[in-house]
Amino acid sequence: MIHTRSVLVALSVCSAVAAAAAAARAEELVFGVFVPEAPFATNAERSAWAERFVADVAAHAKGAFTARAQVFARREDAAGFAGRVDVLIADGNFIADRSLEVIAHGGATASVALYAAQGTSVADLRGKVVAFASAGANDANFYANTALAGEVAASTFFGELRDTKDATSALGAVRAGSAAAAFAPAGHPGAAGLKLLAQGGTFAIAVVGVANTAKVAPVKDALLAALAASAGGALGTFTGGPGDAYARTRAARGSPRVLTTPAMLAGGVEAKPVAPAIRLKSHGKLPAAAVDLGALARPILVEPP
Repeated sequence: MIHTRSVLVALSVCSAVAAAAAAARAEELVFGVFVPEAPFATNAERSAWAERFVADVAAHAKGAFTARAQVFARREDAAGFAGRVDVLIADGNFIADRSLEVIAHGGATASVALYAAQGTSVADLRGKVVAFASAGANDANFYANTALAGEVAASTFFGELRDTKDATSALGAVRAGSAAAAFAPAGHPGAAGLKLLAQGGTFAIAVVGVANTAKVAPVKDALLAALAASAGGALGTFTGGPGDAYARTRAARGSPRVLTTPAMLAGGVEAKPVAPAIRLKSHGKLPAAAVDLGALARPILVEPP
């Protein structure tokens, strides 16, 4: 009996040693994390989520790889990810600017909203500072096409589009009075007490892209399984593929409708070019559209009465 127990103990020790050796040989994947629109109240909260999630992914990898997190607070920091990270968990607008293979997406999505102080209307924002979380190169068009339904050219109507590191900072600028309004995900905790002026369709808060194909390809199946099995918390359950929200994010990055829809002639023999019908429903009234008389087509700024 004693001999049998000794054999079992020896086998157990050997198994533990073998597992440790396998873990030592496993490739380490560095996960870059840049999710400025995610509903975190502070940088510390975002970093803590990233550390927990990446540790959970590593635990579910069953020895296929080890992992550590590299959290980026600003777009300019995240832009230097090449050669530094192997897997990138990032804002859909950020990844849409890059030719990465998108292999998974977080289940949490939100619609883009325009928030301001109580008593403010969209009309009051003409020429004013509007803050936003800087994630992609086409942020202004993206916000115009989502929260403003493509009916207002944000880059020319507002006095300044001021980029901030995340949605919490953008909304904080409104509270501090350094910005008149802010684009942020609808329902973001930092928007409590602010007025919702306009709201658009859903977009991708987080998608997963392959930054280092050579390291990720051999463990891709294990990576996808580990992502799906890990607790995504504020970003929801991660699922394979880019997801519909990412497709919508990419599609909403072109020029706003108000800059691309031809004006129509109206007024009989004294016909003049007029702006197309406006579909945006929001608070307040904006000045009439300025139409390019030479081209007969291109209302610059419009908003419903």
